[in-house]
Amino acid sequence: MAIAYPGGNNTFVKDLDASGRLITEFSRNPDEFALNSYIQLSNVNKSAGYYLKITPEEAARVLNANLAEFVWPDGAPRPSRNNGTETFTFAGYETQRYDYDFTIGRKASEQADWNIIESHSRIKAQQAMTARTLSVHGLLQDNGSWATGHSIDVTTIPGNTGNWDQSTSARQDIKRSLAYAVEKVMLATLSVVRRKDLQLVLSPDAAHSMSESQEIVEHIKSSPDAYSQVVGEAGKWGEYQLPDRLYGIDIVVEDAVRVSSQRGATLASSFICDNDEAYLLARPGSLVAESGGPSFSTIHLFLAEDMTVWTNDNEDDRRTEGHVVDDFDVVGTAPASGFRFENILS
Repeated sequence: MAIAYPGGNNTFVKDLDASGRLITEFSRNPDEFALNSYIQLSNVNKSAGYYLKITPEEAARVLNANLAEFVWPDGAPRPSRNNGTETFTFAGYETQRYDYDFTIGRKASEQADWNIIESHSRIKAQQAMTARTLSVHGLLQDNGSWATGHSIDVTTIPGNTGNWDQSTSARQDIKRSLAYAVEKVMLATLSVVRRKDLQLVLSPDAAHSMSESQEIVEHIKSSPDAYSQVVGEAGKWGEYQLPDRLYGIDIVVEDAVRVSSQRGATLASSFICDNDEAYLLARPGSLVAESGGPSFSTIHLFLAEDMTVWTNDNEDDRRTEGHVVDDFDVVGTAPASGFRFENILS
């Protein structure tokens, strides 16, 4: 510090207390990630194993409208056709363990004016959830993840005129697209999966573009909800100008952000969810799947270890090592219960 005469800004030592110990930090609570709204978790006790997939057709197979194949005349032996069983398969999962780590020197942690270890643990927990989200969307963007006929360019849906952001109240391309997909899912699952079980997952950019389409604007502007949208009064109105539910389907805006640049390089960040795709996904019930029970959630996360936070004080090196450990596999366990919309924006 240069030699100076006393003044209003140089007669004290600056410290964190001067700001009321204000800390500006952008680590996000893992519980606030949208991912937990549209996938289901299954805790597993081995890192590799099988789950059972049973095809649905036999439960609804009735060949003749007069039920001729099921008739049992009085006095006749009970019918025995030996063909009333359903096909099944054992499909596999295999988890991979990941470690998100940091190292803080002893002097740095002891002399820090804030809990630097706890702060970095939160940062690494967010990094782990970001990685989970990225893995799930890698699966969603894979063409091989979808059942036949469950992924389509919205402009080719019968009756549609174009993309969702250009839709009008007369065209109703968004409404028609959702109805088309819901019917596909209901047919594939024998109506076990209904509209109430489905969620529309889309990116922030897609949500904003949809909210600006004339189809949505025209529906809302003459309704009692028009004022709520303008002032952002309820639900998603404030952030995305869309209702919580659209045509009976819950909306989930996946706003997780990925930084893809190295430390020190020019910042490169983007939303993980593809702007030009939207996904209709089933996630009935609670976040954690019931053990031994049937499930028709489109996406499952098999968890051998669920984001364990671990720190170790290394006396020899005089430093603290922090880790968040996650051991999981992302599997599309029920592709028949989901649908992918492609080319949703012009």
